[in-house]
Amino acid sequence: MQSIHRAATPTNQVVALFADRALSFSLSNGATLADLADRLDDLGQRYIGIPTAIYLKFGMARQPISVL
Repeated sequence: MQSIHRAATPTNQVVALFADRALSFSLSNGATLADLADRLDDLGQRYIGIPTAIYLKFGMARQPISVL
């Protein structure tokens, strides 16, 4: 029996909705909520105000596939 591991690094995806646009970006695996707040603050200075909504998707490691 062989086991095939997919070498996919989990990523944390963020979508921030501003008054004039939606922005999507990735955060590193070790990022904290303070890192997220800093990033959103930087974006808020470049675009119109603070985000009206923030969606987070935390990456998860995939399960290995077993081949018989």
